[in-house]
Amino acid sequence: MPDVDALNRAIRTEHPAAWRCMSALGRRLFFPVGVSSQSAEARGCRLNATIGQLTDDHGQPMPLPVMASAIDGLTDAEVFLYPPQGGRRDLRAAWRDQLQARFPDTPLSLPLVTAGLTNGLSIAAELFTDEDTDVLIPLPCWGNYQHIFRTYRGANLIDYPCMLRDPWRLNIEGLAAQIQKLERKAMLVLNVPGNPTGYTPTVSEAEALVDAIAASPVPLVVVCDDAYRGMIWEPDLIDDGLFGLLAARTDPERVLVAKVDGATKELFFFGGRVGFLTFAAAGAAADALAEKAKACTRATISAMPAPSQALVMRALGSPELAAQRKVIRDMLQARYRVLRDEIAARGLPHWPFNSAFFALLDAGDRAESARQALLAQGVGVISFPAVGGLRLSYSTTPADQIPALVEAVAAQLA
Repeated sequence: MPDVDALNRAIRTEHPAAWRCMSALGRRLFFPVGVSSQSAEARGCRLNATIGQLTDDHGQPMPLPVMASAIDGLTDAEVFLYPPQGGRRDLRAAWRDQLQARFPDTPLSLPLVTAGLTNGLSIAAELFTDEDTDVLIPLPCWGNYQHIFRTYRGANLIDYPCMLRDPWRLNIEGLAAQIQKLERKAMLVLNVPGNPTGYTPTVSEAEALVDAIAASPVPLVVVCDDAYRGMIWEPDLIDDGLFGLLAARTDPERVLVAKVDGATKELFFFGGRVGFLTFAAAGAAADALAEKAKACTRATISAMPAPSQALVMRALGSPELAAQRKVIRDMLQARYRVLRDEIAARGLPHWPFNSAFFALLDAGDRAESARQALLAQGVGVISFPAVGGLRLSYSTTPADQIPALVEAVAAQLA
C-alpha cells in the first residue's frame, strides 16, 4: 500500500496552507497500487499480461473498422487504448510548458487532465472542502458552483456582490471584508473573465484584489476558474487571469493557489471535455497534491477519454494553432463590438462587460418574466433573477443578428 503518510507529510511540511485547508477525504486520498499502476510499471515488458484491454498479436489495438474509418489523422493507439491515469504524460507536460512560459517564476505541479473544467473544480472541492469549509463565490456566478460546493460537498457558501452600482465598479472592498470575517479554513473561487458578467478586472483592480486575498486571516485555497482565459476585448485588462499574480504574491503558509483551465474555450473544443488542474506548488508538495488529485479521478471516472486528449496534443504541437485561434477570437471580438455598440445606442442599462462571451443587462424584477416573454417570441436569453439580470451570449449569435437580438430585448424591457 502506498505511504499516504508520506504524501501528507510532504504537503504539511512544504505547503502548510494546503495541508490546513485539506478535507478529511483529501487527507485520506492516495493513488492506489492496483491494475493501473502495475500495468504502467510493466509498459515495455516483453510479455505484458497486466491490463484488461484488447491488442493483437503485435501489441496493437484491434478497433472495429466501422469506428477506425471515422478517425482521420490519429493513430489507432491514440484512440482505442487506455490512456495513462491522470492523462497523457506528454499532454500534461505540454500544458505545463505553456503555463510556465506565461508564468516563468511560478512553481507549478504537473497538470492533471480532467474531464472538462467542471471535473477540475469538483476535484478541488473533494480535496479541500467539506461541512467545515466556507466557500466564497461571487454574485452572480455560474450556477454549477452551488451544486459542486454545497450540494455535493456540503460546504457553507458565502456569496458577495461582485460589482457595485452608482457608479458601476468591481466590489473589491466587499470581497476584502468577507475575507477578513473568515474564522476557519476556506476556499475562494475566482472566475476571470467572468460568467455571467463578461467582466475582466483592469490591471489596477487586479492588484487590489490580490492584496485583499493575500491578507487572509485564515488558511485559504484560491481556485482560479480560468475557463475563458484570453477572451478579452478591451485594453488595460489583465490578459491571463489572476493565477500568476496570486502565486507570486501570496504566502504558502497561508494560501494555496490552484488553476482550472482547459481546451473547452481556449481551443474551442467544447465536446472534447479536456480540462486541467494545476497547483502553484513546488517539489514534493506539488507531487503529492497531483497524486491526490489523480486518486480522485481514479476513484470516480478513472482514465480520461483518449481521442480528445490526442486531438488537444496535436493542436498544441501545431505551428498553425496561434493563427487559427486568432481567426476565431477576432470573430468573437467583432461580435462583442457590435453588441456593445447596439446596447449603447439604445441606452439599455447593463453591467460592465469587456470579455468572455456575455453581456448582462439590468432587467430588475422583470428578469424572468422578460425571458419567458422573449422565449415566446423565439428569442432565447438567460435570466439571473437574484441580481435582476438578463444574460446575452454573443458566442452563439452571428454579428448580423445581434441588432435584432438587442432590439427584441429592448422592446421587452421598455
